[in-house]
Amino acid sequence: MTVNPNLAALMRVIEDNQDKMPEGEYLEAMNALGALHRQIPAPAPPPLAAAALPPAGPPPSYNASVPLFQQRQFLYGDDREVEYAAWFRVSSEHPEHFGISVEAWMEFSQEQRNRALREATEMVVNNLERRSQNSEPEECPFIARHAVGPWRMEGVWECACGYKGYCRHWQKHEQGERHQDWAKHRTVSRRKIEMMKKAIRRDERGDMWRFKPRSQTEFGGIRFFVTRQERNEWTHPEMYDPIHRSPIPTTNGPAKWFVHHRDLLARVYVE
Repeated sequence: MTVNPNLAALMRVIEDNQDKMPEGEYLEAMNALGALHRQIPAPAPPPLAAAALPPAGPPPSYNASVPLFQQRQFLYGDDREVEYAAWFRVSSEHPEHFGISVEAWMEFSQEQRNRALREATEMVVNNLERRSQNSEPEECPFIARHAVGPWRMEGVWECACGYKGYCRHWQKHEQGERHQDWAKHRTVSRRKIEMMKKAIRRDERGDMWRFKPRSQTEFGGIRFFVTRQERNEWTHPEMYDPIHRSPIPTTNGPAKWFVHHRDLLARVYVE
């Protein structure tokens, strides 16, 4: 089985626009694409003329007959679903094996498949870290101190005051009347504070990508940690003294917001 050209086109469009999509929507789109791929029926073999039928005799050996029914065997049963998901990840994510056919994948030894799958999983995690991680707090302390949810300098963000817009317009927003009116009290609702705390707890738990997708027996994989919600004076008031609740004046230039350097947890490899 090869990748359907229509699904390949959809995959290409999703990948080309992944930086414009929230991470949850990107993962949902890729999962839906994988589900569609699994639903494509196998093409029926052409009818054989009677003269083309093989002569009677002993059936071929198991090894010799595997390629004849590998596709059908591959589509049924829990083990086949696990192997299918493994092939789909490698054929979609591993540059050395991109677009590899099912037949070629099944010719790999188990050791080769395991190695390719681990490498593909590493690449998935690398991409997710790159796309999901907030920009460094020092890159824009104002946004880091006020962001509700994820932010990247090339994307959009939500301010604690309720504003939503492009990160590149942060200076105009900070100086705007709306934010300045809110800055007089800097009050954030309990619902929004709890939402931010919940997101931080999720960041602390990390995300787990298993080496064997869909497997119910093998749980080895990579747990990685990214920051999608910054710790701020509402979620962690103990981190910010009263003097840090407003920008700190400087002798030359505009006032600056204080931020803590972000220390990320290291990846955990679960075998």
